[in-house]
Amino acid sequence: MKDAKPANTPMDSGYLKLDDGGEPFEDTTLYRSLVGALLYISVHARPDISISTSILGRRVTCPTASDWAAAKRIVRYLLGTKDWKLDFTGTGGDLIGYCDADWAGDQQSRKSTSGFCFLFGGAVVSWTSRRQSSVTLSSMEAEYMSLSEACREAVWLGKLLCEMGSMQKTATVIYEDNQGCISFVRSDRATKHVETQEHFVKELCKRNEIQLVYCPTEEMAADILTKPLGTLKQRKFAEMIGMTSVPVSGDTK
Repeated sequence: MKDAKPANTPMDSGYLKLDDGGEPFEDTTLYRSLVGALLYISVHARPDISISTSILGRRVTCPTASDWAAAKRIVRYLLGTKDWKLDFTGTGGDLIGYCDADWAGDQQSRKSTSGFCFLFGGAVVSWTSRRQSSVTLSSMEAEYMSLSEACREAVWLGKLLCEMGSMQKTATVIYEDNQGCISFVRSDRATKHVETQEHFVKELCKRNEIQLVYCPTEEMAADILTKPLGTLKQRKFAEMIGMTSVPVSGDTK
C-alpha cells in the first residue's frame, strides 16, 4: 500500500454505527497480523490511532470485509501523516491529564470506552483507550469509571516523576468535561455500584493529589481516544497532545 491514496482520518466517524452483518473476511490471520502491527504503533508512538485500532481489535474473531477496509484506511492515514511525531522538546511545566468517555459507544455490548492522556513538558507521555469492563447506566457513571482509571495512572506517574527527580509540588490537574461527574466527586452522595472508585477518587482530591478542572468538550483532548472523529477535530486534538509535523528522512521541505 505504499502508493495508496492517503486518508484524512484513521477511521470514518460513523463507523461504530455501521451494521456488522457484512460479508466475512476470509483471511483472519492476515487481519490479525495487520491489526496487531497497528496496535503496536498506537501503543508506542501514535496515540491518534489508538481508538481506531482498539475498535478493530475487538473484531479479530470474526472480521468482516468492512473491518478489513477500515484497517487499510488506518494504513492510508499513517501514510499521509508519516511525518507526524511526538514532540518532547518542551521544558518545564507540571503533569496534566485529560479524561473522557464515550458512553455506550459499542453497538453490540453497549459498553463505554475510556480515554485519558497525561502530558508533561508539552507532549503526551501516557495514553489509554480501552473498552470498559462493565455496562454503565449513565454518561456520568461512564465518565466516573474513566476518571478512576485516570487517577490510578496519575498516582503512578507522580511516583515515577518523583524517582526521576521531578516531584510534583502541586496537585495533578485532570481536565474533565462532564459537570455531573465533577459534582459527584465533590458531593457526599454515594452510589453503591461505584462505591470503591468513589472513595478512591474522593480521597485523592481531599489529599490534594488530584485537582479536577472542568474542560469544555470542544477542548477535551482525550476525545481523540474515545471515538472516531472528523478531520478538523482529529488534527486539532492531535496537535493538543503534542503531535507535530517534522520532515522525514530524505525530505527536502
